[in-house]
Amino acid sequence: MSPHRSENATTLLIDSAELRSGPIATAALLAPIDKPYSFRVPESLAETLRPGMRIKVPFGRGDRTAEAFCVSISHGSWHSTLKPVLSLIDERPLLGDNMLELGDWIARYYACPLGRTLDMMVPAAAKNQVGWKRVRYARAIAEPSAPAAKLTRKRAVALNALRAAESDLRVDTWLAQTGCGAAVGRALEQAGLVCIETRLESVDPEPNPTPRVEPDFELNADQKTAVGQLSAAVDAAEFSVQVLFGVTGSGKTECYVRAIRRALERGRQAIMLVPEIALTTQTVQRLQARFERLAVVHSGLTGVQRSRTWAAIAAGTIPVVIGTRSAVFAPCPDLGIIIVDEEQETGYKNQAAPRFHSRDVAIKRGHLESVPVLLGSATPSLETWHNLQHRPHYRLIRLPHRVRNLAMPTVQLVDMRNEHRERRGVHLLSRAMEQQLTRVLQKKEQAVLLLNRRGFASFLHCPRCKTAITCPHCSVHMVLHATTELAHCHFCRARLVIPNRCQMAGCGGTLARFGIGVQRVEAELREKFPKARLRRLDSDTMNKTSDYAEALSAFERKEYDILVGTQMIAKGLDFPFVSFVGVVSADTALSINDFRAEERTFQLVLQVAGRSGRGDTGGQVVVQTFEADADPIRHAVQGDYEGFVQLELAKRHHARLPPVTRLVRILLSDPRISTLSKSAEALSQALAEAFTKYRISATVFDAQPSPIPRIRDRYRYEVLITFPTAKGLLSAIELFKAGGLLKTKCRSIVVDVDPVSLQ
Repeated sequence: MSPHRSENATTLLIDSAELRSGPIATAALLAPIDKPYSFRVPESLAETLRPGMRIKVPFGRGDRTAEAFCVSISHGSWHSTLKPVLSLIDERPLLGDNMLELGDWIARYYACPLGRTLDMMVPAAAKNQVGWKRVRYARAIAEPSAPAAKLTRKRAVALNALRAAESDLRVDTWLAQTGCGAAVGRALEQAGLVCIETRLESVDPEPNPTPRVEPDFELNADQKTAVGQLSAAVDAAEFSVQVLFGVTGSGKTECYVRAIRRALERGRQAIMLVPEIALTTQTVQRLQARFERLAVVHSGLTGVQRSRTWAAIAAGTIPVVIGTRSAVFAPCPDLGIIIVDEEQETGYKNQAAPRFHSRDVAIKRGHLESVPVLLGSATPSLETWHNLQHRPHYRLIRLPHRVRNLAMPTVQLVDMRNEHRERRGVHLLSRAMEQQLTRVLQKKEQAVLLLNRRGFASFLHCPRCKTAITCPHCSVHMVLHATTELAHCHFCRARLVIPNRCQMAGCGGTLARFGIGVQRVEAELREKFPKARLRRLDSDTMNKTSDYAEALSAFERKEYDILVGTQMIAKGLDFPFVSFVGVVSADTALSINDFRAEERTFQLVLQVAGRSGRGDTGGQVVVQTFEADADPIRHAVQGDYEGFVQLELAKRHHARLPPVTRLVRILLSDPRISTLSKSAEALSQALAEAFTKYRISATVFDAQPSPIPRIRDRYRYEVLITFPTAKGLLSAIELFKAGGLLKTKCRSIVVDVDPVSLQ
């Protein structure tokens, strides 16, 4: 016997999904969900909801309340089962149309959920309205619904004061001026005679206390040509990428200042990106001295400072923004130019999802906003130089000479292999470097010494059993630090007490210190030049930005004779009394297992050499190396950027590596090596098969352990993929998202598009 079924059952189901029409909001949830969802807009929100606002929506089986960004609103048809927008979080859009489109591009290109990308683009303090205050305003209603004849004297005085005012009055000011209490205001509001509303107001950021200083000098011919081209680009209000390629000391910063001024003259705003605030202290100070309304955006700001600054930029009251990676998202309503200083720096790459590169995001934003983008460097990245040769909107501007016709420094290359054969004992400083330091001290000038390696000894080693002390949590050598007399791991920050003897069973050999660090250079300098006033700059001595600024100010005041440090002293410094620069070990980075190692070495040596000879005393440079024949060192000593780039691009072209191709690195990690290796190999095979099936041109390399195979007790494998075009890369990322190819049993998986490091 068949069960009874109501004749109206089917009809009821059809009625419950009634077709309707109206506004529909497309939203990107802030949860890690890479898919937009549609919600109907209730009539109560139809007039106020705008794209770029955050909203609350029901999501999931239990209709739990979730936050999302509204990315678009359209008018269409929907069934009555479509869930509604619950409420608005923001009173005004946090992101405009261009910024929403920029966020969509970042999410698609860098393989990150859209909601999380948009959320990252707005500082948390700005979203939470830190530094804003709620202010109540009152105004008289022109045609009140209640008569005013029977008012008390105080109420009449208060009402007349409002009617006489030319604009709305703050409630506290209005009541204080009329000698009335809060009850009077409430009574007038309840009587329908006064309208009181609450408004959010931002507190203006603190004014820039730096006094205005306008240097008195003339631009040289090269600078005038550069400024003319940049001014024309600003005036055209069209997208272009201007590459300012200038030798160290050629006056690039002054060209930036003139380009910014041109934008301000046109009523526009300017954004200038720097790789790190701490490492570009002098550049920031110079811009602060030239522009009265300037905002500095960096991670060291308090929440109140960040929120106030963000609001002032959005209101257009601050025309110049200078900052690190996040400054590229500054909400400038009238953007006129974006400048990226030292565009080759790896610090522009964000190391958390979305793993965007600020230089490339700046270029994309310039395209969306139809404004020029200026990339400046003495050693442009290979990506930028390659684009100059192949993209029509890239234009080269050269500054081949130093300002005031100052000579480039004289560079001497010292082969330390010969040095060690000819001298007894262990000497970190060559005879040539010691002679130059002696000359500097005698003439009361200054010197800068670079060794891009922290610590005292790069590793501790037992000569008897050939065992080195490694980190218990990472596959790296522990580094001896003389300041703490401990062995440090520079990845997980573990510290170990150094044993007197080797701890291997049955060994007991005496541990030896191998390799050199900047602390060891400092020790040798103090021994050989005991009267020299010495200051070391590295991440161990510089705990905050103010430490670095204080050290540079003291060096500028000639309180120190020698500045010794890591790469933080290699770029952006301009001291007129520095007549000597020494590179203690130019080949430090060449041993790194990364195809960009030679490019990084060349850039570092050439940049630090440029710190010398910026005054009238002339400049000398000594470059020490155990690989005197290496191409990057040889070309850096000669100051031959274009010769090195031509050679390196040929190597990249032969190997089909960036910038000739696009690279994606998929990094998998897990505490279990067996699970990790199987998952990585399966992923590599699945990707190759999927690309073949969907005709995506790509080369998938076999899964292999990462150059650092274990960090923080997690093993690491990687799968590298190269694409001949950006179009193929975008197709692959869409396939990642749609096909679920990246689902593995590993603890974590990271997709890094255009990685700047393979460590």
